[in-house]
Amino acid sequence: MFLKIANGLGGWVLAVYGVGMALPLWFLTGCASYHTLPLNDRLPGMAQVAQKIATALHREPPVSSTRAVNLHAPLSGETLGELAVLLNPDLRAMRAQIGVAQAQVFAAGLLPDPRLALSADLPSDVVSGYYNAYSIGLSWSLASLFTRSANLHIAQAQARAVHYQVAWQEWLIANQTRILARRLYYLRQQETVAKTAASTTDRFYLVSAENLRRGDATITTTTLRQIAWLDSRDRQLALRRQVTKVRYDLNKSMGLPPQMRVPLRAPHLLSEVPDTAHLVALADSHRLDLLALRAGYTAQEARVRRAILGQYPGFTIGISRAADTSNIQTIGPSLSLDIPLWNRNRGVIAESEATRAQLRAAYTARLFQTRAEISALVADLHRLRQEIRPLEQQVPQLQRAERQLRGAAAEHNVTLIDYETVRSQALAKNLQLLALKQADAEQQAALEMAVGLPWQQWATRR
Repeated sequence: MFLKIANGLGGWVLAVYGVGMALPLWFLTGCASYHTLPLNDRLPGMAQVAQKIATALHREPPVSSTRAVNLHAPLSGETLGELAVLLNPDLRAMRAQIGVAQAQVFAAGLLPDPRLALSADLPSDVVSGYYNAYSIGLSWSLASLFTRSANLHIAQAQARAVHYQVAWQEWLIANQTRILARRLYYLRQQETVAKTAASTTDRFYLVSAENLRRGDATITTTTLRQIAWLDSRDRQLALRRQVTKVRYDLNKSMGLPPQMRVPLRAPHLLSEVPDTAHLVALADSHRLDLLALRAGYTAQEARVRRAILGQYPGFTIGISRAADTSNIQTIGPSLSLDIPLWNRNRGVIAESEATRAQLRAAYTARLFQTRAEISALVADLHRLRQEIRPLEQQVPQLQRAERQLRGAAAEHNVTLIDYETVRSQALAKNLQLLALKQADAEQQAALEMAVGLPWQQWATRR
């Protein structure tokens, strides 16, 4: 067919068609190719987990897969938070959004490709004086050039928003892990106290039961010992259930196997409660979710600008060369223009402006929520300090009194009811003090999470 066309139009038409066939082949050599990426149903094993933990702890790649990782040494909540950011499966999936945002920035900066159009009209009888007609046109749409800058600003601002959102989720996961670590640390202390009390009451009850069997104790004394042992045992089992649940939650947050037991280090606590106004100012300028909302609002501002530009007519320019069946050859420019008569992009403009107003209201609401949350946490810390201070002074005195009365009760110098009253109250106040310290430590971690900065940087950011 190419030879037939060439006989009527000349050798250059054949060259044009040859170029038309060669151009796609030339472009394909620089195009991306498709590769499958199957899903992975297998979870990482302990070797992979240990390797990632070693990388986080030592800040360098492990020498080999058999490198020992010391998980038996006590770890701080900060270290556990870093491990959670590294190992948490939800965060690993969320980080893939950054690649999508970067690809959108790349796509927004690309120029539109020109369009090449080829056509031919072949008369069925070439000996009658008719020629083969053809048309060659090259056009380029300029509409996207006017909105390219806005599209690029949208993609860049959206990419910043995604970066901030992912970083904010990492911050949340790290601090939630720290809260769980502090909760587990103090619950283990409470469980130890309850276990010791249960062991003591169990020993007293067994001795009293044996004395009752021999006739050396009364039923009243033995029953009181039994009730004290049952209460201590119930308290110990309840705390053990809490410890197990929090340990599972901590391992889940860090992406560790449920059965793993992580030793914990005592948390670093604030000596004084900071000023609320200073913390609010820090949160306004450093919280990553607020920065993400600002970046998203900037992207929406660019969308409004792009919608406004979309009301103007878009046009396409081009040039074409053609020949009809009479072999009359023509060449000339072309221009196609959209007429903004009814639509004028008014729907898109209204939608983008309404979305901008919604984002503005969402940012204001988040700002108000942040300030209220910080104020409430600071007030709770002040209240907890007022409750902890007298207990720290009185609990040691109650424990000393309990030890003295224990010996006196063994020698029958005080009644068993008096001793059990002091013992149970001393135990309850000791557990109450540990629970208040736990709440104080958790509230401090929650306050750091609300501010968006570690407390070590609060004084340096004035």
